[in-house]
Amino acid sequence: MEKKFDFTPPSKTFAKNFIKPFKLYFDPQFIGIDELNVSRPALYVTNHSVMGVLDGYPFAIELYIRKGIVLRTLADRMHFKMPYWRDMISEKLGIVEASRENCEELMRNKESIIVFPGGARETFKKKGEEYTLKWNDRTGFVRMAMKHGYDIIPVAAVGAEEAFTVVKDANDFFHDNFFGKIIEKTGLMDTLLRGGDFVPPLVKGIGNTIIPRPEKLYFNFGKRISTKKYKEQFEDAAIQQIMKAKVELELLKLLQKSLKIKREYQDTNVIRKFLLKK
Repeated sequence: MEKKFDFTPPSKTFAKNFIKPFKLYFDPQFIGIDELNVSRPALYVTNHSVMGVLDGYPFAIELYIRKGIVLRTLADRMHFKMPYWRDMISEKLGIVEASRENCEELMRNKESIIVFPGGARETFKKKGEEYTLKWNDRTGFVRMAMKHGYDIIPVAAVGAEEAFTVVKDANDFFHDNFFGKIIEKTGLMDTLLRGGDFVPPLVKGIGNTIIPRPEKLYFNFGKRISTKKYKEQFEDAAIQQIMKAKVELELLKLLQKSLKIKREYQDTNVIRKFLLKK
């Protein structure tokens, strides 16, 4: 029987050529990838950066090239409301709409999966929220991992927050002006825009353009976190919170380590240093 989410990835040659310009521009470093145990499938849990355009896929492609692992991304349903775009990401990239049922299907098929617990809220960051996790009470990812005995591998993504500058955020657009106050009084702020959390910020990269600055990117792979001992307790809300907190703490530690590496790195690339001038 054909599996619901069967996906045939492109060749490694295509993947290498596709990611080559990205590597030349951002010079990404993949910390801990060589030591990564990929003998069994896992749930890769990572942070979203502002706008969400420079995280996830770079380390997924690198894992595919180096380790032969195909990661399936669980993405926000808003992506699947866009004609053509939804077909492209599902057919060409193997991305799946985030839902409990779809995650179940992927895990039954023993697929390795990427999940962003912060979702859209973490990509639509406000000023001063760099490297802040916006997971709220989302525990669905640990519930699924426990139910299927999946290990969780935290992956910290650093550098993309510096590639863009948030010029205006939801507070600027709505809370601090007359138009925004009217929208808020109508209730549309909560019903359609999730209290302003679903409002993308206005960003700039190089100069006043939206071209991201060529910041060096870091993707730091943590150690596997086992969930097997909680398999029979996957419905227990207290256990879910404990596991979520553990993953969150490990990811925050990885973020801090990666930020320290970034601060201490002296880039000698003349072109990159010139483009990074603000």
